[in-house]
Amino acid sequence: MGNKDIDNYISKVRNNICNIYNGFYLWRSLQNAEYNEIYNRNKYFWGIVLDNLRDGWLLGLAKLFEENKKEVISIPFLLKFTPKGQGKKEIMRKIRGQKAIVENLWKWRCKILAHQDRAVTDNPQSFYRQYPVKGIDIENLLATTEEIFGMVKSAIINRSEAYTFKNFKEGAERDAEQIIRQLK
Repeated sequence: MGNKDIDNYISKVRNNICNIYNGFYLWRSLQNAEYNEIYNRNKYFWGIVLDNLRDGWLLGLAKLFEENKKEVISIPFLLKFTPKGQGKKEIMRKIRGQKAIVENLWKWRCKILAHQDRAVTDNPQSFYRQYPVKGIDIENLLATTEEIFGMVKSAIINRSEAYTFKNFKEGAERDAEQIIRQLK
């Protein structure tokens, strides 16, 4: 596998992270009871938009940390290209630190997002209690993802790089406010 292939994989993961960040913060910005009057005027449009924004970042995060024997482009996949040593161990430690939320996201992916599991459909509240996905956990995971991605890319290219996706958060929040202002 050549450097061009690896650069392409890094780029795909980075683009996925950008979309997840943007989707999460846009969706979160739109979760405001004050906007219900606007949503109710065009309920079919907003229903699908809000559901798809939510499902997009939930599914995206689950896929981003997917560990699979097949060639699934994800952060664990990129670890194959990082040299052994302390840096790789630190990356793996940071990923393990997010294990609980990543596992819950994977359950959501398998039981709700990719499939309609009967047990979940019959008793969704039990599922949500057993596999919670809370906003603070998602924000912590996103912050850690920034750091992990920077560490992975730095290890692969043998040059220190840091990433911040803060501009996506700020841009999504600004865009949501601007859209709502225009619709009022």
